[in-house]
Amino acid sequence: MVKVQTFSKGKIENKNEDYFDYDKTCFVIADGATDKSGRKYDGKTGGELVSRIVVKECLSTNLNGIKLVNHLNNKIKLLYTELNILNVIKDARFRFTCGFICVRILDNKVFITYLGDLGFRINGSEIYQEKSQIDIDNSEIRSKYIRETNDVNGSRDHIMPLLLKQFEYQNNPQEPLGYGVIDGTDTPAKFVKTFEYDLDKIHTVELYSDGYFDVPQEVSIEAWENTFEKVENKDPDKWKKYKSTKSKDDRTISIIQF
Repeated sequence: MVKVQTFSKGKIENKNEDYFDYDKTCFVIADGATDKSGRKYDGKTGGELVSRIVVKECLSTNLNGIKLVNHLNNKIKLLYTELNILNVIKDARFRFTCGFICVRILDNKVFITYLGDLGFRINGSEIYQEKSQIDIDNSEIRSKYIRETNDVNGSRDHIMPLLLKQFEYQNNPQEPLGYGVIDGTDTPAKFVKTFEYDLDKIHTVELYSDGYFDVPQEVSIEAWENTFEKVENKDPDKWKKYKSTKSKDDRTISIIQF
């Protein structure tokens, strides 16, 4: 018997590019990112569209690892065709992008496919979360700018040229600062991480997006939200202890209890 609890909130009211859904054997969290075109499609951003498709497709197949990632990219490329924007493939700035974690039960094993900068915690202790070096570097530059100028509002604009240049590293295995996402192109296998666990040794799996900047000790939605509030009180603009390229982000926490 599996019990699932989840909480999700967008940084903007009624807008949330995070998404989570599950069935009896599969649990998926996705974190979409808006393209730089600023366009909306039936009122939804590219980030909203891609996160929903990624979750839906993970639940509709038994694929894992790079085979799953290839399948998802094919579906996003098909979306571009349907929206008549296939030309965005040529420029990473305008692609819909997404990171995700897919937890799948197969027989007596739990398989996890991981891509992006979301996080998961096993049994309340084993944590895995990647953050790309380019994000770390740009967060440091933003923090330094705010320290020197006290200009929080202008800090995002200050690093925007760097954020735009960052697209050169997207799904680029030749770049030392390269990182992987779902965006309708080929995601190199080196960016896709997989994990395997014995099902009988798993008690809880927590899946969380990068809108949570710290991890609580307790395994509960309340504990995650309390930790979120503590971070907000201590570093609301995310340039001191919890450095980031922006002050706020969508946040999602899902707790799966086996």
